[in-house]
Amino acid sequence: MWVVGRLRANRGLPDFPGFVSLATMMAQRLIVAGPSANAGKTALACAIVAAVPGAQALKITRFHRESHCPVHGVDEQGDDNCDGCDPVPAGYELVTDEAILRTPGKDTDRLAKAGANPVLWLRAAPHVFGYALAQAMNAFDAEKPLVIEGNSAATLPEFQGRVVLVWPQRTRGVKSSVLPALKRADVLVLVEHEDAPHRRIPNTLRSALNRAGLAQTALPEPRWLPPGWWGADSRDIGTAGRALAVEIAAEAGWATATGGQTQKM
Repeated sequence: MWVVGRLRANRGLPDFPGFVSLATMMAQRLIVAGPSANAGKTALACAIVAAVPGAQALKITRFHRESHCPVHGVDEQGDDNCDGCDPVPAGYELVTDEAILRTPGKDTDRLAKAGANPVLWLRAAPHVFGYALAQAMNAFDAEKPLVIEGNSAATLPEFQGRVVLVWPQRTRGVKSSVLPALKRADVLVLVEHEDAPHRRIPNTLRSALNRAGLAQTALPEPRWLPPGWWGADSRDIGTAGRALAVEIAAEAGWATATGGQTQKM
């Protein structure tokens, strides 16, 4: 099923009246952001989902013309798993069709395999994104943990949630949409590279801080993951990734499962 929405011309963006007032809802959101495609956002989101029984997940894609696509606009070989260049519907769509969500290799399928239920996919044009995200929230249980994969949720100051920023040493450029996440980051995860000095702050991160007008001291103390910490799929996360996911979930106040036992952290 595709839920398609169109804004009336005079409606404008929502003021999120429920998002600011419902402390429970705010505490139950983690936004996983990153600088580019293939930065490890989905892998980290999957690791967190796997660590939290009953977690829900939302994948977010904002539309782009192909020349502005964060994948094709940076890497001409980046036509793998790119949804940003799909035909633009009228406004937005919330994808609930299992046949689409469980397409092998899609991020939504990986999140589902990690244990998220439900997993939904929000596709929205930038000018209606705030309204579309507000509508998508109605499809989730406000009292259960929700992992949101995508930078866009962090671009809305009124949309509350803890921001987890994952940043590898090498990136496919740096999306402008990650700059608001820099300013909001609650957790910073840096991924090492086998060909880079140990625990070096990525050059692309330094450049992004300059673009955002931030000092490095504005960021949280980084957590580090080793090269290749994620595997081929959501069930092949290394020990370091699993441990960090439990740590992030615990700091959010979420119950986690360790060794088959659920623990309230």
